[in-house]
Amino acid sequence: MELMVYLLEVVTCDFESGMTGGIDQLRKLFVLLVIASVLVGCGEKQLSYSEVTIDSVDADVKNFIDGIETADEPDGNGIYMYNETEKERFLYLNQNFLDNGKGFGEVGIRTDEDTFQIYLQENDDPTEDEYRLYKITLDRTYEYMRVFKDDEETYFQLIGV
Repeated sequence: MELMVYLLEVVTCDFESGMTGGIDQLRKLFVLLVIASVLVGCGEKQLSYSEVTIDSVDADVKNFIDGIETADEPDGNGIYMYNETEKERFLYLNQNFLDNGKGFGEVGIRTDEDTFQIYLQENDDPTEDEYRLYKITLDRTYEYMRVFKDDEETYFQLIGV
């Protein structure tokens, strides 16, 4: 509301004070608009996630995935998390995640005060994809992380940093 009043004052400025007063007010208006733009651009961060390819990630993430695929350990549940930074994570799912004849399904993320939950689904259509890799950008730090497969809580086979 104050901005509207100020704009009205600028538009109806007293021209008896000469053009210099009007130009000064326009400069003030310009500075005010720049500040408002910066504040709008610095808005609240939002949690986001998207599927990415192995080719698009850095060497640390690639090495983590290579270590999983070349490990001599028995097969696990196929759910892996790599913590790139405090707010940037990579979720890696390989074929061990899938039951026989199933395919990779939807991924969803929900949050509450201190926990973010990852919901993984299989679908009935078989897939030829060998893996799925998701980049997760958190809006803030969380104390707990939980993972669910087909609405049942499960665990991460391995979490790397």
